[in-house]
Amino acid sequence: MARYTTNNKNGVKRKCGCCGENLYINKNNIDDAIYYDKKTYHSSCFINICQKRIANKRADVSAKWTWIYDHIDSIKKDTYSHLAVAIEQDEIFEFIKEAYDLTIIPTTVWQKLSNIYNGTFKGMSVGIPPSDLLDMWQRKIDMLNGIAKKNEVKGIHMQPEQRLSYDLSILVNKYDSYLRWKEKQKILEAEKETEKSQNIVSQSIGYTNVSKDSKADTDDISDLVDDIFG
Repeated sequence: MARYTTNNKNGVKRKCGCCGENLYINKNNIDDAIYYDKKTYHSSCFINICQKRIANKRADVSAKWTWIYDHIDSIKKDTYSHLAVAIEQDEIFEFIKEAYDLTIIPTTVWQKLSNIYNGTFKGMSVGIPPSDLLDMWQRKIDMLNGIAKKNEVKGIHMQPEQRLSYDLSILVNKYDSYLRWKEKQKILEAEKETEKSQNIVSQSIGYTNVSKDSKADTDDISDLVDDIFG
């Protein structure tokens, strides 16, 4: 699995395939990068390459880079898909360092993470995208810390690598309930948007009918949804 380094949490570090300068890519500046033919470029550098190659006297070279330039929007979409995953993996790296007070993450943990993303981790039938894993982990870190403390009281002392592997196994087992929770969240959000729209229409005609009971029902449903991913 590739290792990505960071510069003060500013993002994934890559070297421009044109100018040779380092790029630190994160979700805020991902549009400033182009990933093409297994190399990463500054967007401006890549555009300059295209324009120079299009002006090439060799017809085959000019035609190739004209096609690339004409499909730049598609290349940017592919770039986003490729780099977004790397950025999410980097965010997990930063989260682990902070949550588990580590400066170096063992290679075995990187391999486990790779297996989880790919769905080849023991007992898995589908992979977990880095974005889902990070969201689960952040939501459940207090619970995981609580389990670790209980284990300590029982005399079960884990090294950071063991603790990470243990916690990852718990998160993998919770993924099905997490997906159900996400789906319920979408339904609740849709219902809230519908209710909001209805309230706006009612207010526009001078009529409101939002009872305390309906609000209580919504709160009860939200609590129930939270329990799904307990």
